[in-house]
Amino acid sequence: MFKKQWCRFEYFNIAFLAMVMWFWGLALATHKLEYVYNLSTNYSYYILVFSLIIFILVCLSYLVKIIINFDDVVSDFKHPVKSNFFPWIWKIFLIFSIWFLATTPELAKYFWILWVIVQLLFTVIIFRRWMLHEMDIKAMNPLWFLPIVWNMLAPVAWVQLWFIELSWFFFSIWFIMWIVMFTVIMNRIIFHNPLPQKLMPTLFILIAPPSVWFISSTILNWWEISDLWRMLYYFSLFMFVIIISKINVLWQLKFYMSWWAYSFPMAVLTTATLLFYSITNIAFIWYLWILFYILLIFIILGLFYRTFVWMKRKELCIEE
Repeated sequence: MFKKQWCRFEYFNIAFLAMVMWFWGLALATHKLEYVYNLSTNYSYYILVFSLIIFILVCLSYLVKIIINFDDVVSDFKHPVKSNFFPWIWKIFLIFSIWFLATTPELAKYFWILWVIVQLLFTVIIFRRWMLHEMDIKAMNPLWFLPIVWNMLAPVAWVQLWFIELSWFFFSIWFIMWIVMFTVIMNRIIFHNPLPQKLMPTLFILIAPPSVWFISSTILNWWEISDLWRMLYYFSLFMFVIIISKINVLWQLKFYMSWWAYSFPMAVLTTATLLFYSITNIAFIWYLWILFYILLIFIILGLFYRTFVWMKRKELCIEE
C-alpha cells in the first residue's frame, strides 16, 4: 500500500505551481488595496503565508518525483507546455522582493538579485529552445506567455530600488516579445485546430499581459498614465469581455489544473483596475474594481473547492 501511494508522486505535475501563483496574485491584489487606502488590515499577509505553505508542499512533492523518477523530470523540462512552469519556482524571490520593499529595502534588493539571475537563465534557455528547435504550431498556447509575464512585474520593485535603466531594459524586451507572441498565438487560435480541452482555460491568460504592462509602465512613468498605457488597460478589458463571453463553454469543461488559469489574470486585472482608479478617480472604474475583486475571490474559492474534490476522487497524480 505504501509503495502504491509513493509511486503516485511519479506522476506529480509541475503545473501544480499554477495554484500557488494564483494565490500570490490574490495576495498582491489585496496588498495593493491595503496600500492605496492605507488600511490597517493584514489579510494580504495571511493569504501570502497560506500560499507559501502550498508552495512548500508542491516543491517537496516535486522533489520526491525528482528522486524517484528523474528521467520524467527531464522530460517535463523539454516539454513545450510543462517547461514554462519551471521558472515559476524562483518567483518566490520576486514576491519577497516586492513584499519587503516597504519595510526592509536592503533585504528586498538581495531577493531581487537572486530572482533576476535565475530568471534570466531560465528565460534564455527557453528562448534558445524556441529559436533553435522546430516548434509545432499545435503546441503553441497562451501558457507560452508565462516566462514573459512575470518578468514584467519586475519594475514594481526595481524602480523603487533604483534599478531604473535595468527596469526599462527588461520592459522594452518583454513589451516587444508580447506583441510578437500575441500575434503568433492569435494565428494559432484563429487559423488552426481549436485548443485541446485541457488547455482551453488558458485563454484567460490573454488578459494578463496588457494588465501587467499597464502596471509596470505606470510605475516606470512615476504614476502617470500616458495614452499608450491607457490603451493597454482598455485592451485588457476588451480581452476580458471576449474571454468571459465564452464562460459557458469554459465552465462546462472537465476539471484540470489548467482551470487555475482563470484566477491569476483576474488578480492582475483587478490590481490594474485599482491602480487606474487611484490615478484617474473615474467612478465607473471604482465599481468595476469592486466587481473584479469579488469575482476574483469567488473564482479562487471555487477553484480551491474543485481541486479538493479532484484530489478526494484520487484523480491527482495519475498517468496522463
